[in-house]
Amino acid sequence: MQEGDSMHSAIYGSIADLIGNTPVVEVHGSLIPKGKRLFAKLEYYNPSFSIKDRTALGLVKAAITSGRLKKDGILIESTSGNLGKSLAMLGAVYGFRVIVVIDEKTSPSVIRWCEAYGAKMEMVHETDENGGYQKTRVARVKKLLERYPDAVWPNQYDNNDNPEFHYLTTGEEVADLGIDVIVGSVSTGGHLCGISRKVKQKRPGTTVIACDVEGSAVFSGVFHSYLVNGSGLSWRSKNTDISVLDKICILSDQEAISACRILARESGLLLGGSSGLVLCGSLAWLKQTPSTNALAIIPDTGANYLDQVYNEEWLAQKGVVLLSHEQLGERLTTKRVYDVEEYCGAEANLAVSHVAGSV
Repeated sequence: MQEGDSMHSAIYGSIADLIGNTPVVEVHGSLIPKGKRLFAKLEYYNPSFSIKDRTALGLVKAAITSGRLKKDGILIESTSGNLGKSLAMLGAVYGFRVIVVIDEKTSPSVIRWCEAYGAKMEMVHETDENGGYQKTRVARVKKLLERYPDAVWPNQYDNNDNPEFHYLTTGEEVADLGIDVIVGSVSTGGHLCGISRKVKQKRPGTTVIACDVEGSAVFSGVFHSYLVNGSGLSWRSKNTDISVLDKICILSDQEAISACRILARESGLLLGGSSGLVLCGSLAWLKQTPSTNALAIIPDTGANYLDQVYNEEWLAQKGVVLLSHEQLGERLTTKRVYDVEEYCGAEANLAVSHVAGSV
């Protein structure tokens, strides 16, 4: 699939072959504690600018290999945005049609992006009983499957092909870096749990921290609406395996968005809201523990959210008051990182003992 002696002269068979092998950069700025180092694995170097390219490729390859997804077939998925872009891109590459089920929180630029690849968009306007959209999006997917009975629903939430692909690919890349503290975001749980399983296998003793947004029910079980896209769910999906997670860090929209704005000006990193969560979680850990370094898995770019996170009018409409460097730094010195057992209680102990008993 490749020709040439270097990255600069390589010729790839398709845009899908550029997925993975993302770079790592050291993060600098006023928020980094003195004597500590923070590294970021930039998943927005994937061709549609998010870690969901990896997830989509894993789901699509598995569906094609099994014979469920064929050329000119139909794939339907629920997404807050990034996975839709990735699936739409791969639909163009492999020749299948894509229907993306989104909601009113989805960035207009993401919608235009999917449509540019030829995807059909299905907008959900109704919220569920808790004010979230994920359950009503999934309900719309099931309705569409009645209309298109031969269509494929990859189901990023519960399909083990999601974490398994990250275990085999992203996890290898992260483990080879040799950093003992890994910080990532959680929504479906696929990428972080897949990464964690591989890293813990190759580097026992590695600490894995899962960051989530206030309002998500992934760990707390109590849901309310929030602004950050790409993180959180109104339930815990099957792909969120808490037995492979060590710590949990819950952060607010305000903190995540403020981090995005500060890091853009101080480090040149343009981050999406879920990436802001991960950076905040990494900084909170470094500020509160003796650890001298950490690796943040940066899921996406702020280029997807220029009309939201980086739009003063949108922030004002949503009532977001940005924190200064000093205010955010002070916030992150308070306890924000908890042991899984401490945060999830008996449920976490049950999950750990169940996994241990099955080995």
